[in-house]
Amino acid sequence: MFYTELTFHIFPYVEDIADAIIAELGDLGYDSFSYTDDGFKAYIPSNKFDEEQVKSLEILSFFQSLYTISREKAEIENQDWNKIWEENFTPILVQDRILVRAGFHPTIENIEHEIIIDPKMSFGTGHHATTALCLTVLSELVEAGRVKPGQHFLDLGTGSGVLGIACCKSGLTGEGYDIDMLAVENAIENRQINGIDGFEVGLGSIDALEGRTYDLVLANILARPLIDLAQRIVWACKPGACMVLSGLLEIQADSVEEAYMAQCLPKPRR
Repeated sequence: MFYTELTFHIFPYVEDIADAIIAELGDLGYDSFSYTDDGFKAYIPSNKFDEEQVKSLEILSFFQSLYTISREKAEIENQDWNKIWEENFTPILVQDRILVRAGFHPTIENIEHEIIIDPKMSFGTGHHATTALCLTVLSELVEAGRVKPGQHFLDLGTGSGVLGIACCKSGLTGEGYDIDMLAVENAIENRQINGIDGFEVGLGSIDALEGRTYDLVLANILARPLIDLAQRIVWACKPGACMVLSGLLEIQADSVEEAYMAQCLPKPRR
C-alpha cells in the first residue's frame, strides 16, 4: 500500500496552529502525523487522498489569511507509523509533579504522578500544548483542594487517556469518551499499562452520559464542538463542579467564553 504524505510549512511557526490543522485532518482520515521544525507531516492511504477536501478545509483557509502556510505532496510506501511516532516522542514534565513518558524512557525520581503511555497516534500524548495545560490546571485544582479524592470526573475527548489517568492517580474515578475508536483502544491500553481502576472508557460523546453529572468535567476538544455542546456540557456538571475547557486557540477563546456565559456561568479564568 502506498501513502500520500503532505508536508505543511507554517511561518511563523505556532504549534497550536499545527495542532488545530492536524485535528481537522484527522477527521478526514489522515491517520499518522509527525512534527517538523516549521510544521508537520500528515499521512493518508493514497486511495483515500482527496485534494479538494484539503483545499476546502475552512480552518486552513482561515489560518492562511494570518500565516504563510505552504504544503508539498509525495507518494511513499507504507511504514511502521507507530515506530516513527515513538522515535519523535519525548517525555513531558508538568510542574515537577506529573511525568508523562513512554515505557522505553527512564523514570525521574521524586515525581508525584508518573503516567506511562504507549505512544500511538492518538491525540493527547502530552506533547499537545492543550493537554499539558489541562494537566497543569488539574494539578493546581488538586493542590488548592477544589478537586478531591473520591470525586467523579468526565474526560470528554479522552484521546490517549492521559487526563483520565492523571485524575485517577489524584484519587478520582470517572469516565472518558472519544469519537475515535483507535483513541478509545489506546486509552484502554494505557489504562492497563498504568494499573488504573475506576476509569471507564467508551466510544461516543456527550450523548453517552444519559443524564449523569460530575464534580470535574474536562473537555479537551475543538472550539466548534465546545460551542455546539455548551449547554449539554454545562448540564453534565454538578452544582459547584469544576469545568476545564481546552483544545482551542487564543483567537477562538472569546467565542467559546460567550457560549458558556450564555449558560449563566461566570466569566472563566484563562
